[in-house]
Parts: sequence; structure tokens; C-alpha cells
Amino acid sequence: MTISKYLCGAALCLILPFAASAQDLPETELSVIGSPVNSPNWTNVLEPFWKETVPADSGKKITANAVSMTDLGAKGPELMRLAGSGVADIVAGSTTLISGELPENDAIDLAGLTQDLDTLQKVIAAYRPVLEERYRDQFGVVPLGFWPTGAQVLWCATEVSGLDDLAGKKIRVFSTTTSALIAAAGGTPVTMSFSEVVPAMQRGVIDCAITGSNSGNNAKWNDVATHLFPITLGWGVNFIVANADRWDGLDPEVRAFLEQEIETKLEPVGWEMARIATDQGIWCSVGDDRCVPESTAPRNLTKADMTLVDLSDADRETLKILVAEHVMAEFTAACGADCVQRWNETVGAVVDIELEAAQ
Repeated sequence: MTISKYLCGAALCLILPFAASAQDLPETELSVIGSPVNSPNWTNVLEPFWKETVPADSGKKITANAVSMTDLGAKGPELMRLAGSGVADIVAGSTTLISGELPENDAIDLAGLTQDLDTLQKVIAAYRPVLEERYRDQFGVVPLGFWPTGAQVLWCATEVSGLDDLAGKKIRVFSTTTSALIAAAGGTPVTMSFSEVVPAMQRGVIDCAITGSNSGNNAKWNDVATHLFPITLGWGVNFIVANADRWDGLDPEVRAFLEQEIETKLEPVGWEMARIATDQGIWCSVGDDRCVPESTAPRNLTKADMTLVDLSDADRETLKILVAEHVMAEFTAACGADCVQRWNETVGAVVDIELEAAQ
């Protein structure tokens, strides 16, 4: 069963096309840059959306020259600047890669803050107006949508039985807040590229690494990692943005069409893909009977026999303390008083946390 069949099963294939007649839309061609070519976000979400869904629903009135960032040799941190400078009309990428340029990017995906997708969805919806304002001011872009890649979990090449066992271990991290959390747990955060993780584990340079349950399996981390700890340390939230000048200059009917397409056809597919990728990545990596290797086709999963580490109630309580005392402290220091106040009014209200601005 492929991911498209899973998504149709979730009733997403029943979403009706754009209500207005496609004949009323002016012909519009867009330039689009998306996620890495070998990522599920490109193959299962972005590429089919721009090359199949949008042209079909618009009666071929709206088309896109959509390419992966890999095809251009672009790096993650460059993506927002490419959109803001007008090199591309629309750009999609990961918020974690641009968090250093805007602290508010971390606000929706702070390490360890949300352990389930339903809460994450509420967090993003609450904070979206803030990002819409800040993205325009800081980057000159308009955010059109957000969705997660999947739960970012812990892969270890050494025995781990719970959160306490991370003390003294060298752990590959992927963001400032995951670094803060690992350090608070007594581990040593290590920054390295995704492709370096497997040989680093083999040589003992690192003990563990954080990535998605799906992407770790795809990259054969299960060949060297022995224990999978499904503590959600982030969700790898993706963004899709448009150059503000180009967006404002589009025909209003084109903007309305694209907004509805993204809201009803792109974002739901991304969110459902994250659910499937999270569950199936874990199940297949630990040899669970629920594993369906082709569920994330065209990049099929591998059924392995890693040890699944139980996330105990004690671990959950410890995690809350570490997030409150260390991750949030790191965020408030970087974010500033006004940012903290707006976070409290939005995300804080969803997760029932009130922050104090750093002194």
C-alpha cells in the first residue's frame, strides 16, 4: 500500500476542487524551489502538488516550474533569502535550517515541547499570525503553509533504557533547542551533517543521533543503531512561503486559488504523511507486525529488529522539567521580551505554559 492510498483512506482524496471556475483564472506561471530531491517532502508532497494537482485543478491555467533545492545546489539556510530576493516566487524548506536568522522560527517546534501531532497542529495555528508578520518584516516573504516531517526521535548505537541513560553520551543534534535539551539531560551535543552520522556511529565518534523515525530508517541508521528511543525531540516543521512583492502582485483570484489549494490539498497531505512516517518508521525499525515497508513509497522502509525503548511516565515528567528549565530558558534569551509575551498569548495558551522574559 502506497502513501497515496493511505491518504485517500484518510478522506483527503474526497476534497472538492477549487469552487471557482478554472476558466476564470488568468494564466500564471510560477517558479518554485522545494525540499531536497530525495526527501519524502519532495517526492510525496511538493512535487506532485505543483506538477499534478495545481495544473489539474486550475485547468492548466496555473503552472509551476518546480525544482528541488538539490537540483540548484542550494543549501537549507539560503532558501528564505532566495524567496525574499525574488530568485524564486515560492520556496519550501525546513524551519530548523533558518532558526538562527529568526528566533520565532523555534517557537512552534521547541525540542520536547509537543509529543503529539494534534497539539503541534494547535500550536502552529495559534502562532501563525506572528510568523506571518515577522516573515514579511524580516524576510520579505508571505507564509502560505506549515506541516511537519515527522517525529524526531533518538537512535542509539549503545544500550539505552530511558532518559537518564543519555548522561555522558555524545549525541548528534539538529537545532539550537535540541542541543539545549541534550545538554540538560547530561549528554554532549554534537553538530554534524546527516550523511556523516552512520560512519560516526560505526567509529564511536557519537553514541546517538536525532532524526525522524522514517528518515533514519531510509538512511539505514538501523544498520548501526541498536536502540530506538521514541521521545519526540521535535517535528521538523516545514514552511512554504512566497515572495511578498510577487504574491501581492498576483491576480486576487490566483491568490485565493493557491491559498485554498495549499490549505486543502498540500498541508493535509503533509500532516498525514507525518503521521504515517512517524508510526511506520518506528514499527518497521523495531520489527513490529504493523510495519508496511511500502507505506512511504517511493522510498520503502526496511523491516529491522532494533530494540524499542519504553518512554516511561517518569521520563515524561523529567522531560517536562528539562523543557521548562532549559529549553524554554534558551528560547526566551534569544527571543526577547516582546516575543515572549506573544508566545505566552498564543503557544503558551495552547500548552498551558507561561514564560518569563530573560532578565
